[in-house]
Amino acid sequence: MKTKQTSLMLLVAMLAMTASCGGSPDAPETGDATSADTSTETEAPAAVLPDADFEGYEFTFLNGNVYSWFTVSSVTTDEQNGDTMNDAIYERNRKVEERYNITLSEIPSSSAQADYTKSVQAGDNAFDVALLRMEWALPVVLQNAAVNWNNIPYLELDREWWVQGSLTSMSLMNNIYYGVSLFDTSHFDSVRAFYFNKQMIEDFKLESPYDLVNSGKWTLDKFHQMGLSVVSDLNGDGAWDSNDRYAYGGTPNITGNTLMCGVGAILSIGKDKDDAPYFDLDKESAIERLTAVANIVSADGGFTCRNDYVNVFKNGNILFMSELIFGAVSMRDSETDFGIIPAPKYNEDQEEYINLGGSPFFMTVPITADNLDRTGAIMEALAYDSMGLIDKAMYDIVLKGKSSRDEESVEMLDLIFSTLQYYHPLANSYLNAPLADNYIWNGKTDFASYFASVKDSIQNDIDEAMTTYRENVK
Repeated sequence: MKTKQTSLMLLVAMLAMTASCGGSPDAPETGDATSADTSTETEAPAAVLPDADFEGYEFTFLNGNVYSWFTVSSVTTDEQNGDTMNDAIYERNRKVEERYNITLSEIPSSSAQADYTKSVQAGDNAFDVALLRMEWALPVVLQNAAVNWNNIPYLELDREWWVQGSLTSMSLMNNIYYGVSLFDTSHFDSVRAFYFNKQMIEDFKLESPYDLVNSGKWTLDKFHQMGLSVVSDLNGDGAWDSNDRYAYGGTPNITGNTLMCGVGAILSIGKDKDDAPYFDLDKESAIERLTAVANIVSADGGFTCRNDYVNVFKNGNILFMSELIFGAVSMRDSETDFGIIPAPKYNEDQEEYINLGGSPFFMTVPITADNLDRTGAIMEALAYDSMGLIDKAMYDIVLKGKSSRDEESVEMLDLIFSTLQYYHPLANSYLNAPLADNYIWNGKTDFASYFASVKDSIQNDIDEAMTTYRENVK
């Protein structure tokens, strides 16, 4: 069974051929998804980084991440303080600063897209790289305000320190304008995953979720069957509340998106042979998958816990829960021993697990950047030097406080983070929350009718974007 990253790396390698400066060793194969390599003793892969002295240059980020729910929003820190992520960021930044004789700084912004545009129009070079959500980055690309990464030296985009799904999901006409690397901590926080109650698995003599994942048998039907086996109105009052036992817990958006992505029906904007976007979620296979998800989530008989689901899970009354990876932090005081696994596949014929990367902050380089050699070298170094620091710190944060830190959960995190996909911002207002909140959560299955009603609007959004792109972007 292949990982998603293995297949995606081939495409990104083609997109990045002109972006890489000089030859480099082939990236090591990611291997089979059933046996993710978590060893810390193997020799780290080498990056091709230039020797350069940038003479004390202040390399500045425009940082749109000002949201308190992320593990950390800042990309710089002045000192070590014993906090796992803070100290990892500090060590990573010092490595890059010393290598290139620079200082790293940031401009936090609660209006990052507007500030980006204003700076480009003024030509003031106020920042070197912006960290933007995908829905902010696409408009600046269409305004010809972002650098094509094919023109940035030193970026080895096919390497494991770049999040492959972020590149292939957002590429346009075989060009990349914004993407995510291990540098960005929000990349980890916003990933969707499945949590399961280990004690309930044992009590009901259910199959090990870890074994099911590794054998390729962790599917939507298996999730449904296992869930039904534990559902019970424990107090017999006929009303489903926090005192009863549920198969599944989640919220409309997280639940819908996690499961839709897992079965391969989240990629609402497809790509043709020229890497141009088109709408494809109305195809029969996608509607079949969406219908299956809606029928399970909305099943009668207490299958899905809809209120206070995190506490109900922590109290041991939910078998499975979908939540952000960051949600593991809130589980530290839980008496329930839990494991982490990817979202289920549609069926065993689906080759790969697919996990939703959510909405992290994408590196975007302003068109006014005046030294792309410097920008590329520092972007690549920050990505490369994050490997083994930022990812390890996040693993420690996610797994800290579990009653048993099992090696299987570490392997599952490796699998989840290597199989990420992202929904495209084009026409997203028609295809993300409406499907998850209005249809999946409420058990509505007339997807064909809905798509027919919005298809012209979706196509209009795509046509307008591509016309603007072809007219503006050189």
